[in-house]
Amino acid sequence: MKKLVLATLCSIASAQAFSAEASEDRMQFLESQLKQIQAELEQQKAEQLALKTQQEEAKAQDSKTLSSMVDNVDVYGLIRFDGAVDFKSTTEARGRTINQINKVPFTEPDSVRSDFTAAASRIGFLAKDLGGNPNVSARLEADFWTNNGKGDGGLRIRHAHLKYYNWTFGQAWSLMSTPEISTEAVDYSLFLGGSVLRTPQVSYAFKLDPENTWNVGLEYMASGDRSSALPALTTKYVHQSGPLHLLAQGFVNQKQAQIATGDIEKVGWGVGVGGRYRLDDQNSIQGNYFHMVGDQRIAAFLTQGSTTDGAAWGGDYSVDPINNELLLNEFNSINIGFTHKFTPKLRSSINASVVDFDDSSDYARANPETNKRLTDYVANVIYSPVPKINLGAEYHHGKRETFDNKEADISRINFSANYSF
Repeated sequence: MKKLVLATLCSIASAQAFSAEASEDRMQFLESQLKQIQAELEQQKAEQLALKTQQEEAKAQDSKTLSSMVDNVDVYGLIRFDGAVDFKSTTEARGRTINQINKVPFTEPDSVRSDFTAAASRIGFLAKDLGGNPNVSARLEADFWTNNGKGDGGLRIRHAHLKYYNWTFGQAWSLMSTPEISTEAVDYSLFLGGSVLRTPQVSYAFKLDPENTWNVGLEYMASGDRSSALPALTTKYVHQSGPLHLLAQGFVNQKQAQIATGDIEKVGWGVGVGGRYRLDDQNSIQGNYFHMVGDQRIAAFLTQGSTTDGAAWGGDYSVDPINNELLLNEFNSINIGFTHKFTPKLRSSINASVVDFDDSSDYARANPETNKRLTDYVANVIYSPVPKINLGAEYHHGKRETFDNKEADISRINFSANYSF
């Protein structure tokens, strides 16, 4: 009996020991599972945090890039409304808000006509520090001055160029242009005999010292029916010191006429000088002079057709098919102006322009109906009620004369209102 009781007690003790051992193993297993789950949760949380951080960094980088792009681009422009009233020798076509002294009619009776447009409004973008380099920039500028400002909504490229250090690639001011020394005008296209030409070009600026720069370029001056085997070689010397701003310019360009028997070529050339001098804070005098052979596109308001052969070469030349020769037109032009500031808000200018074509040239003898002399005398007043807003009125009185002694008088008032930004 004692043995039986002892055996029973041993069995119970053994079972309890086994049960305790099994419970401990189960607890260890559950603890390991819990630790594994906690580790997986922590890893998942870490991955989510890393992903969120990465997304925030990418967003910040995108925002920084966009901000940098916006900071490096200047947006500028001009909202402009132009009007003109012609009293004599009015051209028949629209676009009469600018000077067209070179082609006003001789036979049309004097009549009063007006024209208004907003086509001179423009917008531009200047991208600076391209690639983080302050010496690299790009400019794109356009207006709506298509078809002589008839306001048909078309865009016209004014400037589209890249500047790389001292190099310029693209369409920019011609080295023969003179806007920086021109008398301030109400007429959008400035004055007779000046130059506001923009050309496709490759040019380089030699910075000789802080006051002197020498520019050299290759410019495509052909347009419309003009053609050339090679671009024009142009040069411009600029001196700026205190109140004085001087220019010296020149070009050489091969003229080319394409006819049935082949091409006829001849070299055209021209030189120019000009400047502005500020007498004091209220007064300045400015002007320029051109002598050109075989080109009427550079200087404003000179383009005309050649009558002998019916060619539309802009009056640069006409063709002598018998001698297989180009007859180059030749002219001298001068304009001079004076500006006075009455107050910070009110200023006025007067300007006189004269263009004389060589009446002894073969071109003149072959084209008697083309222009011999153009004159334009101008007075204007411009009022700026607040900064960046200009209101102007300008009177033009001029004359057109041809080699065969025809004359037409010009009498016109220009108006403008513009806001620059």
